Amino acid sequence: MNTSGRARQWLRTRRHRLGGRGGVRTGVTRAACAVVAAGASLTTASLAGAAVPAMAATHPPGQTVYNIENAGYLASGRWFRFASTTLTVPPRIVPKANDGFVAIGIGASCPGQCRPPSAWIFVQPGGGSGSVITNASTFKISPDVGDQLTVSIYYDRQGHNYFTATDLTQHTTQTIRETLPGGLDPAYDHAELDVAVSGNVAPPVADTQLWKFTGTRLTTYTGVHGTVEGPWQLTKLVKTTDGTSTGAVVASPSAPLNGGQDFGIFLRHR
Repeated sequence: MNTSGRARQWLRTRRHRLGGRGGVRTGVTRAACAVVAAGASLTTASLAGAAVPAMAATHPPGQTVYNIENAGYLASGRWFRFASTTLTVPPRIVPKANDGFVAIGIGASCPGQCRPPSAWIFVQPGGGSGSVITNASTFKISPDVGDQLTVSIYYDRQGHNYFTATDLTQHTTQTIRETLPGGLDPAYDHAELDVAVSGNVAPPVADTQLWKFTGTRLTTYTGVHGTVEGPWQLTKLVKTTDGTSTGAVVASPSAPLNGGQDFGIFLRHR
């Protein structure tokens, strides 16, 4: 199966982000765009040529977005050129039909159906060949369960995204360069690290960690370094049974630790 087919099969909740392919923006994506619009002074015109990053407005306290398919963290209020984290590759806990993969990315928001570019790395639990992909490419790297895997995305502001995956356990690494279409210079105004858990999932007998993130780093266009905690707005993404705050929590992240570098994402007992 080619990469596009594989992406459609096991990244169906991210189809709108895979190189602009796919359909309607749904769920947490709409919420994320709303958070970005509320938290930062960004203009639609900047998507065609991000010359000077807009500075963040005064942010409200951290908020929570409830949805039906994602659990993790969203950073917004600045323009991000770099995102990195180290994952401990777990065994599969969530059935494959319900996803369970990690998504780490930087993205641009705009109104309507303009479909701005975005840059994502996706990692499947259980490891193995084909378990790490980008928007449109597959890494040759093949991590095992228990491996420490560092993944990063870098936008060079010259029309290229660089995706790197390094298996710290096996001492293997690979970088993939992808060229943005049409010479675009997007405003990557949010960064997201989360786990997709779609559909109905049987609750565990106790809270169970799906993924562990450590050493998480974000960098803005102007060279400001930080973690998911800032200096920018942080939004928690929580999956519930009905996508609202009144539904039972299915999956959610732990509180950030070590200055916002480390956190886990858990399937919750309910």
